[in-house]
Amino acid sequence: MKVVCSKDTLLKGIGIVLGAVSQKSTLPLLSNLLFDAKGNNLTLAATDLEVAVKTIIPAQVLKEGGTTLPGKLVSDIVRKFDSSEIEVSSDEQEKILIKSGKTKFSLVGIPKTEFPVAINFEGGKSFTIETSVLKDMIIKTKFAISTDETRYVLNGIYFVIEKGRAIMVATDGKRLAFISNDDVVDKKLSFSLIIPSKAIEELLKIISNTVANEIEVGVFDNQVGFKVENTILRSRLIDGHFPNYDQVIPKEKKGSIKIKTKDLLDATERISLISSGRTSSIKYSIGKGKVMLYSMEQGRGEGNDEIEIEYKGENLDVAYNPNYIIDMLKVVDSKEVIFEFNTPVSPGVLKPDNDSNYVYIIMPMRLE
Repeated sequence: MKVVCSKDTLLKGIGIVLGAVSQKSTLPLLSNLLFDAKGNNLTLAATDLEVAVKTIIPAQVLKEGGTTLPGKLVSDIVRKFDSSEIEVSSDEQEKILIKSGKTKFSLVGIPKTEFPVAINFEGGKSFTIETSVLKDMIIKTKFAISTDETRYVLNGIYFVIEKGRAIMVATDGKRLAFISNDDVVDKKLSFSLIIPSKAIEELLKIISNTVANEIEVGVFDNQVGFKVENTILRSRLIDGHFPNYDQVIPKEKKGSIKIKTKDLLDATERISLISSGRTSSIKYSIGKGKVMLYSMEQGRGEGNDEIEIEYKGENLDVAYNPNYIIDMLKVVDSKEVIFEFNTPVSPGVLKPDNDSNYVYIIMPMRLE
């Protein structure tokens, strides 16, 4: 193999696939990137056997062939080159030469024939969805994914297609983010699956760096795939039954307030400075014309703030983890949000005032 490519193009391609390499495996091959030169293109790929990503970039192929190279090392080398053009070549003994200008690196590769998976988009059922719609749905739910590995079924986003409607749900048991979009896919399609967190992160990275208006989604036996421009992502699905999210969403409310998103976000971030750790909390005291925020930590101090609102209902004191409030407010794109509540021990609801399809449920904490 002998291939010449611009630094920017190669670095962008490596950036697309590098996140798929394994961070834990003792198998060197799963930490490697596949380089495969053919025609006028260089194919780059990586996998940890759960998530696989492949992208094709333009290159000057002087000799067809391929190899696999340590992903992190190659990325660091390419990033540090001064010249704008990079040459990568390999011989039959898998000795790899990477050079740019007067700088040269000699690395040891692993044959491309040992790369464990073929990353394609064949078989299964496929459909297209607007890139902007999919990106928005992911951003507004992924922060609620559970990081507790013992709750495996919650370690991803629940993706549902039914009657032309696309739904995404994520929860860690203490909060739940739900979003839906109507009439965005073929009404004949119907399925539900759980996409792992790592695949979600890699997919978001891909679609955040594309100008394509649509992305193709493929559903296979135990995998899901996404194809956009010259990039394909394939991922295993989480096997299990996602909780009935509809039962979690409160159907009744005793009161609600409308509040400016920025005001609530800024005040919550300020008062959260006084609390620390996983058990940090802020008490929100809702009363006539205002919301009072208060937090106290033993040996550290206390803080309070006040936001003006329009409210004439019963007074309510309720405590929440401020990080859970902040996570939602940072991704919502409305100037105001609606907060609905029942009692200090029942779930609260936050949602944009201009979008009934996005709902965020948050469990309260014990009032001190």
